[in-house]
Amino acid sequence: MDFERPDWFDRATEWWCSTVGNDLARHAQPVGISSDGELGVLCSDQAWSTQMRLMAHRVVERLNGARPDDLPKVAGITVLKPAPVPEELIQLWSDLVGSDLADRVRPRSLSDWGRELATEAECAHARDLLAQRTPFVLARLRATLPGSSIVRLRTSHLRSVGVLIASSPEFSDRAAVEDALMDVWHDATQAFGPEHPLWIAHSGETAAGQVVEEWVDAIQRATPLPRPLDAFAYRANVDRDGPEAVRRRNERLVAGHHDLCLVLAARAGESLRLADLARERGLPMRQHTQQAKG
Repeated sequence: MDFERPDWFDRATEWWCSTVGNDLARHAQPVGISSDGELGVLCSDQAWSTQMRLMAHRVVERLNGARPDDLPKVAGITVLKPAPVPEELIQLWSDLVGSDLADRVRPRSLSDWGRELATEAECAHARDLLAQRTPFVLARLRATLPGSSIVRLRTSHLRSVGVLIASSPEFSDRAAVEDALMDVWHDATQAFGPEHPLWIAHSGETAAGQVVEEWVDAIQRATPLPRPLDAFAYRANVDRDGPEAVRRRNERLVAGHHDLCLVLAARAGESLRLADLARERGLPMRQHTQQAKG
């Protein structure tokens, strides 16, 4: 698919950033639009590319809802593959940044047509330490790989904390959902620190999923936010494709970057296909069972 940059496209970046928010805009950038209205988006690394694919439908709705009158509607989003990091740079990474930092900050992708190296840090301290060493790292890079096009390092983003929600259609206890989300929020802060983005993925087909969306919206309205936070739903067209659509949806959800699967079961022993698949893939599980009303 060919992507062009018409005259109006220079305004697309402002439109994009004001619609999707600063955190997502730092890791996903529109690079062109096709003749049939598909917006080409380049992400900072593969993990963000996966998140962008899962969020595409919701982002398109947001873009069109905030569209300036003189700009065309977006028909969909095509996520482009980020430029791969050269293998020789990966092999030399420890020499470039130092052995004490190499395991805590990793090169992830190239952006700006190969002139900028994006990295991901395990913690804020590692991010800040690499920022301090940037002039020395670039000097070593030029000396070691004189043919490299990299001229700058992007400030490392902290790796996102991913939570997958597998909820029963019968789980209707709003307070229990909100309590479970607050527990996850607290534990993620304790385990990873307050700055790491928190992403919550769900199928969008249950009442609990709706509570997740409303809870995230309420938290986002609070100021200041202790961490970037968002939720996205990946819906299957059950009416058209039936079980096959659900199977594909579940596989795509589980394929995303997740640190935990939060299971909201209506009763003990209930089997949820998304939860079963997450368990098969080795995701850590946390289960909440709805209390019976007596």
